Amino acid sequence: MAASVLCFEVLVILFFALVAMKLSDLSSGTVWAICGPGMVVAALLCGMLRKPWAYSLGWVLQGALILAGFVITDMFFVGACFALLWYWALKAGRQIDTEKAAAYAAYEAAQAAQAAEEAEAEAPAAQAPAASS
Repeated sequence: MAASVLCFEVLVILFFALVAMKLSDLSSGTVWAICGPGMVVAALLCGMLRKPWAYSLGWVLQGALILAGFVITDMFFVGACFALLWYWALKAGRQIDTEKAAAYAAYEAAQAAQAAEEAEAEAPAAQAPAASS
C-alpha cells in the first residue's frame, strides 16, 4: 500500500516541478535540483520498504511535500492529502499483514492436523497384517 502512494508521489513531484518552473521565481535548474532527487528518493523508497527506516524517510518526504506549499500554495493541500494517504497506507498495510499472518498460521495448523490424521490412518493399516500372523 505504501509503495503505491510513493509511486504516485513521483508523479506529484514531477508535476510540481513543471508548475513551479512557470509560477515561481525559482530557476529551472533550482527546481530540478530539488525535485529530481525527490523523485528519485520516492521511487527508490518503493523498493526499500522492507527496511524500517524507509518508513521514517517516507514521513520526511511527506513533510517535504507539505513544505513545498511555500513555493506553490496548492501544495499545502496536496501534501496534506498525500500525508493522510501515507498514514492510511501504513495503517491498512499493518492490518493486512496481521490478517495475512493469522490466515497463514491457520493454514499451517490445518495442514499439520491433516498430516497427523493421515499418519494415524496409515499406522493401523500397516500394523494390522503384522498382528494377524
